[in-house]
Amino acid sequence: MRSMTNHRMLSAGIFGVLASVAIVFGVLLYEKLQESTGEASRAKFWHSLTWRLDLYGRKAFGEVPDLSWPELFRMTNPSSGFVLTSTVTEARSLDASVINPYVGAEDRAAGAEIFRRNCAACHDGSGAHAPLLDRPLRHGDSDLTIYKIVRDGIPATAMASHADLSFDDRWRVVGYIRSLQNSAKSDDSVPHLDVRVTADDLRAPNSAQWLTYSGSLDGHRYSPLAEITKENVSRLHVRWIGQFDTDDRVIEATPLVVGGTLFTSVPPANVVAFDTKTGNVLWKYQRSLPDNLPICCGRVNRGLAVLGNTLFLGTLDGVLVAIDANTGKEAWETQVAAPSEGFSMTGAPLVVNNAVVVGVAGGEFGVRGFLAAYDPASGKRLWKFNTIPGPGEPGHETWKNDAWRTGGGPTWVTGSYDSSLDLLYWGVGNPAPDYNGDARPGDNLFTNSVIALHASSGKLAWHFQFTPHDDHDWDSNQTPILAELTIGGIKRKVICWANRNGFYYVLDRVTGEFLTGVNFVEQNWAAGLDHAGRPIFVDGASTEGRLIKPGGGGTNWQNPAFDQGRGLVFVPTTEGASIFTKTDADKVERGQGGLFVGSGATWAAPPVRGVRALDAATGEKKWEFRSPSAKDYGHSGLLATAGGLVFGASGGVLFALDSATGQELWRVPLGGETRAAPISFVDDGRQVIAIAAGRALFVFGL
Repeated sequence: MRSMTNHRMLSAGIFGVLASVAIVFGVLLYEKLQESTGEASRAKFWHSLTWRLDLYGRKAFGEVPDLSWPELFRMTNPSSGFVLTSTVTEARSLDASVINPYVGAEDRAAGAEIFRRNCAACHDGSGAHAPLLDRPLRHGDSDLTIYKIVRDGIPATAMASHADLSFDDRWRVVGYIRSLQNSAKSDDSVPHLDVRVTADDLRAPNSAQWLTYSGSLDGHRYSPLAEITKENVSRLHVRWIGQFDTDDRVIEATPLVVGGTLFTSVPPANVVAFDTKTGNVLWKYQRSLPDNLPICCGRVNRGLAVLGNTLFLGTLDGVLVAIDANTGKEAWETQVAAPSEGFSMTGAPLVVNNAVVVGVAGGEFGVRGFLAAYDPASGKRLWKFNTIPGPGEPGHETWKNDAWRTGGGPTWVTGSYDSSLDLLYWGVGNPAPDYNGDARPGDNLFTNSVIALHASSGKLAWHFQFTPHDDHDWDSNQTPILAELTIGGIKRKVICWANRNGFYYVLDRVTGEFLTGVNFVEQNWAAGLDHAGRPIFVDGASTEGRLIKPGGGGTNWQNPAFDQGRGLVFVPTTEGASIFTKTDADKVERGQGGLFVGSGATWAAPPVRGVRALDAATGEKKWEFRSPSAKDYGHSGLLATAGGLVFGASGGVLFALDSATGQELWRVPLGGETRAAPISFVDDGRQVIAIAAGRALFVFGL
């Protein structure tokens, strides 16, 4: 019986070989007919024939058990693109002989997406859950070995089989994994960088660089460079354009510039380093993200922080990542907040007092917001401040019905720091649920506030609430401007703050005392501010169906700029009105993905974007510029310079204004979304302006 079975198997094997030979001869005869005659052609023909016959024969007699006949035929088809070197003449194993053709840009991108969906949960780049893939693999490192591991998994390990993937998709994953290894092996081709940024550099930045989110710790967004002036700005031209490798069309990040290198985050969770002189990419860092993250407003990231030779990135899945600025290699990562609880991270970190401070997003997902600081060397958490106070904490009495547990209070825009006071100033966002305060009676501290924290401990020094019991989603997620102003004949350390609720405020930054308050856009929800800066609410301002100004907000997160010499604050503004609605309090429930809102608002007419110059001490409007249409391409933050200019972007257009009059002096269309603010730095001895638009970075110079 066994002899008969063996005979049948042998017959089947011989039949398979004969069939294979027929196929091979047919294919190769066709190839031969396409070629010119000659010794080289005949040699090529016989080489192609003999190694295939050898391989098919070995398969027929059971010597290639880990590839099926369909797989083998796909790989040996001359039109498949696979390269199989001769396993006889070169004395190489089959595993070492197969070279993967799925290595083009489209295949790598497809492989990256397949990897993200199927593999990234374990192979997250930390090495904690699965081996790192940017180095030789323990179970074998040839293309065919990796293919078989993807197909079959590894017994007695967490590496599962992915037999459900198609033949092509498995090879695309192999190509993506190989690209990770090739990237890691290419260190010798990366120009040597020597990034070293000290705490003193951050406190007193070199005007030739851009070392923090706002350019300086005081939030000014001001460059002391003056080569580009009102007289020559019209001569600006493109020096270089850097293309981003991303599918996301909105870039909101502010780059950092250290020496001759520009670093910027690229959505969804990547970082790229450019040579500022040539625009050449020096290195890239890429990080996979899980699906179904709680994101309200796009897959955005607003930038990085730097200290020493390390960059710091907050990711949408709530992780703080430390990256070697010289190589692009990850140094460490730590989980800051859990997406399963509604958290994400979109803001740029801030390095203060030898700590990396990060905020969180998630106000629309019922989080309990916080601000936290981490050790830059290890990622260990140093302190945490809850923006929604719990039982026994100051401000807890402003929450009723246990609403503090899901009270919102996100901290998603980078703050400012006064090193002389060791005080950190940070804006806090809306309470949850949005639009309906009936479910959360009280003032709802510390939402819609600025908090001043002792940077060394995270303890509260003082707070000021701009909009108590917010019903209109008027986040106080703006960048604080720290200034020295004369108020009432007394020179004071102050904070200048154009708030989303339509009022401009000046506060004493030592004590939090209210000094000045005036509306900078049209508003109808408050009769004014009382002596302590608390709004005097108009009856019915939060009534359902009421037309409210400033609607979606008089400004948003886009950065203001400050010119200390001229005493002017430049604010990106929005004039408009919205009709607000709300759901009954007892019917407010979490929706899809954990969304926790109590109805919403609708613009009554298209909003009007602009730039306004305000007297920093009084809030008096000095001039106004009507921005290009922002309907399709968004609007940006601002940059002021010592050359007497204000740069901004809106409607896909970069423009330069006379900072004294608001007159437009220059504009250039960029052809993409303009959400990121411009910056200025020195390259090759000349002042340049850089801004991201669409999927590219533009650098302009004279």
